[in-house]
Amino acid sequence: MFKTIIFKVNDDIAYITLNRPDVMNALDDEILREFLEVLKQCREDRTMRVVVITGAGKAFCAGGDLKWMIAARGENWRTSFDNLVNDFHSAVLLIRSIGKPVIAAVNGFASGAGFSLALACDVRVASENARFNQAYVNLGLTPDGGSSYFLTQMLGPARAADLIFTGRVIDADEALSLGLVNEVVPAGSFDGRVLQVARKFADGPPASFEMAKILINEASGASLEAQLDREREFIVSASLSNDFEEGLRAFIEKRRPVFKGS
Repeated sequence: MFKTIIFKVNDDIAYITLNRPDVMNALDDEILREFLEVLKQCREDRTMRVVVITGAGKAFCAGGDLKWMIAARGENWRTSFDNLVNDFHSAVLLIRSIGKPVIAAVNGFASGAGFSLALACDVRVASENARFNQAYVNLGLTPDGGSSYFLTQMLGPARAADLIFTGRVIDADEALSLGLVNEVVPAGSFDGRVLQVARKFADGPPASFEMAKILINEASGASLEAQLDREREFIVSASLSNDFEEGLRAFIEKRRPVFKGS
């Protein structure tokens, strides 16, 4: 169905694999169109309870496709490039609007827009082979895909500036120490660990994840008073669900809860 994306659903876990390994899964107009299509499916299909995004081959995503950029340079460059960036930003917004956990399984290099893509996800599991850099400065460009936003929120302005201004490569362990990834996994057990994390989320309460993600998205722009009001609204709503009833029963019966999203 897709030329540049591998999309499959196993049980209730959706896997999106960027599939241009010959160019380190670099982003051009075609892969972004297909990526947007599968992200929309993941947002709308309630049977998918977690989404995993990864890359084929040795890279997660090397950022924008430089060969595409060279070929597109010309009279219509501004329009072509603006459309490309707009599609990428639409993908980032879709990831943030998907009401379920989205995991970046960073199997290798995540550069430029690839780094931004990983930051847009809710959780980042990195292989020990993962490498990250804000490559824009090396090309005379500026960040896109929300990386200036995400890095400043996560690291503060000074450390965000270090990564953006230098374009330096950081390994998985430094990314972990900075709090940019949630865990680093040996390459040999990477796929299995990603499945474990995805399975844990897939077994969780879907409505709780959806409301919690909204709270996280809104927190940086809200006052404490507004955030407390929103939290009260959501936790009271969640307390009326069958999943909350199941959670209470499971606690009393000393067993794992079986959440059904109702």
